[in-house]
Amino acid sequence: MPAGVKCPAFRAIVGDLAETPGAVAKVIAFAGHKGGTGKSLLAQGFAVQAARNSHSVVLVDLDIDQQTSFEWAQARLLNNYKPKVCAALIDPAAHSDFGLGTARLGFDVLVVDAPGWSDERTLRLAAIADLMVLPATPTVADLRPTIRLMHELKGEGIPDSRDVIAFNHVRAARELTFARTYLKEAGLAALPKSIRELLGYRTLQNVGRGITEATVATVKKEAKEMMVLIDKMLQEAGPPQTEERFKLEEERFSLTASPSAGKPKKRR
Repeated sequence: MPAGVKCPAFRAIVGDLAETPGAVAKVIAFAGHKGGTGKSLLAQGFAVQAARNSHSVVLVDLDIDQQTSFEWAQARLLNNYKPKVCAALIDPAAHSDFGLGTARLGFDVLVVDAPGWSDERTLRLAAIADLMVLPATPTVADLRPTIRLMHELKGEGIPDSRDVIAFNHVRAARELTFARTYLKEAGLAALPKSIRELLGYRTLQNVGRGITEATVATVKKEAKEMMVLIDKMLQEAGPPQTEERFKLEEERFSLTASPSAGKPKKRR
């Protein structure tokens, strides 16, 4: 358990999990330049599915102010939902690698819920992660910073196979069509599945449940399809990143995207 982890119930939860001796966890991060895009919702849903697939999982919350995923995991524990999801709250200021270099040992998957950072910390997290998922609502306000971030990741040498956009909080098919066209004009694409803006998802999140635990069949199917796609990308990312990847020099990273990045062709 790395220094900087503030998780009173950590050992109690881990005690009920079958940790994998000698395992080196894959790291999947749900991140982006903005808040309100559904990072926590998707991170929590993925953590539940990973745990359901018999993986030993830790949901790492890097937002020590809001603690959304950490408190969600505590609600799940109190409500005795299965499978249990272990959560750790880590202060990102205490570690250049966010504490993930140590935490990756003995588990199969680390699911990282990152704040809406708009600085080099997102780029450092991308350098560590085996896969970074960038949730976005299908609005220009979300698309522009997401496109800029994708260009920044490419400029830092992050392979296309290690980052992906996932549309979330979709209210209508026409806005999703617009968003996919907007991305295409910028030379990018998102996952073919998306998550709708539904009260049911928020209700599940309120009590510590994941989005694939919905009781409505169509909602559960939608969420499961998204999680399966993300998991497929994580598995295709290859073996977990080597230990050297966690030894980062902070000054390596800077936001150097061109002023035109994130601006697709002018629409008629």
